[in-house]
Amino acid sequence: MQPQTRVPDEARPPDPSAVKANGLAAGTSRLRPIALVAAVALLAAVVAGGVSLAVLQLQSRTNPQSVNLRSGVTISEDSAIVQAATRAKPAVVSVVTQLEPSVSAGSGYLATSDGYIVTNVQVIAHSRTLTVLVLGDSKPHEARLVDYDCQTGVAVIKIDQVSGLPTLAFADPTSLVQGQVVVAVAGPLNGSSVARGIVSALHRPVTVTDPVATDQSLEIGDTIQTDAVIDSGTAGGPLINVGGQVIGVAMAAQGSSGGFGLNTADIQDDVQQILAGGQLVVASLGATSTVLTEQAAALLGTPAGSRVLAVDKTGPAATAGLQAGDVITQVDDVTVDSAHPLPLLLRSRFHANQRVTVSYSRGNTSTQVQLTLVGVHPTC
Repeated sequence: MQPQTRVPDEARPPDPSAVKANGLAAGTSRLRPIALVAAVALLAAVVAGGVSLAVLQLQSRTNPQSVNLRSGVTISEDSAIVQAATRAKPAVVSVVTQLEPSVSAGSGYLATSDGYIVTNVQVIAHSRTLTVLVLGDSKPHEARLVDYDCQTGVAVIKIDQVSGLPTLAFADPTSLVQGQVVVAVAGPLNGSSVARGIVSALHRPVTVTDPVATDQSLEIGDTIQTDAVIDSGTAGGPLINVGGQVIGVAMAAQGSSGGFGLNTADIQDDVQQILAGGQLVVASLGATSTVLTEQAAALLGTPAGSRVLAVDKTGPAATAGLQAGDVITQVDDVTVDSAHPLPLLLRSRFHANQRVTVSYSRGNTSTQVQLTLVGVHPTC
C-alpha cells in the first residue's frame, strides 16, 4: 500500500495543470506493481519454456534408451548399436555379379566359418559369375550358388578354400517386435556402411520381380518393413538387432527411401536345410496362393488366409477337390494368416509325405479335406 499525504485545510486550490500531472503520476504509481507482476509472470513463462526445451534437448542427447542385454549389464542403445555394427562388419561380404552387359554388387553375410553365405535371391539373379569380397582380405573369392528359394527370397552361396571366418547367427524369431531398433550392414565394397532404423511393420507381403522371368512378378509374404535406408549395395546383407543377431536379410524397396527384410522366421529353416543337405526340399499342396490379409478379406467378404490362385492338376490339392479362388484358413490346428502365409507355413511346420487336414472356404461354405503333402524343390 502506498503512503497517503495529508493536505492542510488552508491550502490553496491546486493548479489544474498540477492536478493533471499529479494524477498521471499517481496512476503510474498504481500501475507499476501490476506491470511488474505481469513482467515477472511473462519472464517466468519464457524461462520455464526455455528450461523445458533445454531439458528436452539435454535428455535427447544424454538420456538415450537403455537396453538390458543380459543379467547385470545395461548399456545405452546408441552404444549397443555401435558395438553390434562393429561385431557384424567382419562377417558381412560384398557379392559382385556379372550381368549382361554390366557388373552389379549387393551384400551377404557368412553363416559358417568355412564360407557359406546367406544373401537375397534378387542379388544373384541372372548373374553369369559370382565374386565375393571379404573385409580385410584383398583377394576376391569366386563363389558358387548352392541353392535358393524364390518363395522366401533367400539364397545360399559358397566360397571355397577358406576357414576360420567370422559369422553371424540368427536371432530368436519370436523376439521380433514392431518398433524395435534394426541395423542394416553392407559389405566392404560399400564401405561396410551402416543404416539405423526401426521395424516399421511386420508380416507385409511384397511383390518383386521374378528372378527367372523379369517380365513376371512373384509375392514374398511376411516381410519386415523398416525405415532404414537400404540401397542396392546393402540388399542381401543382414538386418541385425542391438545384440548383433540376424533378424532378417535386407531387400531394396522400389520407389521408397526405406526397405524390407526377409523374415528370419521364414528363412531360417531354408538356410539350415541347405547347409545340412546342399539342397532344399519343401512340403507342398500342389497349389500356388497369395496372402489374403484381414483387411482385404473384410472388403471381399471372405475369411483371411491364403487364396488359391492355381492348382497342379496332378497334385494333392486338385485330388482333394481344391480349386482356384478357395481361401485356405487352416492346416491341421495351425491358422493361415498374414503372419503365416501358406507356402511359408508349410516350410516351417510341415514336411513332405505328411498327412494333414486342410480347412478352406468357398463362397459361404467352410470345408475340410485330408491330403498328403508332397516334397518339391521351390521354383520361381
